[in-house]
Amino acid sequence: MSPILKGIVCIVAAMSMLTVSDAIVRGVTERVPLMALIMLRSVTAVIPVAIMVHLEGAWPRLRTPYPVFQLMRGGLIILSYSLYLEALTGGLSFALAVALVFTSPLFVALLSPIAIGERVTVTRWAATLMGFAGVLVALRPWSVDFPPVALYSLGSGFAYALSSLLARKLGQSEPASVTSAYTWFMFLAGSTPFALFGSVAWGLPGLGDMGLIAIVGLIAGSAHFLIVAAYRLAPATAVAPFEYVAMMWGTLFGYIFWREVPDIYNLIGMALIVAGGLVIVYGDRRR
Repeated sequence: MSPILKGIVCIVAAMSMLTVSDAIVRGVTERVPLMALIMLRSVTAVIPVAIMVHLEGAWPRLRTPYPVFQLMRGGLIILSYSLYLEALTGGLSFALAVALVFTSPLFVALLSPIAIGERVTVTRWAATLMGFAGVLVALRPWSVDFPPVALYSLGSGFAYALSSLLARKLGQSEPASVTSAYTWFMFLAGSTPFALFGSVAWGLPGLGDMGLIAIVGLIAGSAHFLIVAAYRLAPATAVAPFEYVAMMWGTLFGYIFWREVPDIYNLIGMALIVAGGLVIVYGDRRR
């Protein structure tokens, strides 16, 4: 199997696994507070990450020359995920919550001239405008049907874009397992104070919910490693389009488990977001 095909397999598997994980989380948060769930999930996520660090022989590399960048990236990812879950559990449809997170390539295009000095072409500007037009169509902020909780998903996309820019700073020098390890360290360290000392009282979940949370942690820890590995194995232009498989699963799971059906405005808006993201990816390939 070629490296490009391996990268595509990794990203499809990762995005599918994460969407399954999100569907489980959406159900469990009806009984377990959000930060408590993230903390408990992070404990089991450490297991696959530790195995992967060992398999890559990367324990010495945990003493990274870029600790600040790694910790900042991990902090931005936990912020992105927390905002996304607020949208997902706050009444926004599964499909739309997932779609709005995919505004991250659009935010990267906006921020890259300032953050990393990249030149933005006319094509990228046009694609960015197309994607944000999709956001407007999907949300219709001028309408009485506008869901304010959608702003959480947009914030999630923005935070993820910042983490992506930091990942570019890290470049190809860090093993995938090391980046995953720092990410999950930040998940655990960032959620524990809020879970233990926050305003929401909670007790240990029942055995059924604990089992689900453990499964979610194992899935998510493995998936984040696969994402990093996918971009190590293949060019972003080959891998990135397959991230959108998450939108397909989000729409399907939303219908199967919660009987959510996107309206015509949601569908048109989601299509414009995907189109804008793909134009940015393939525009970058020609540069």
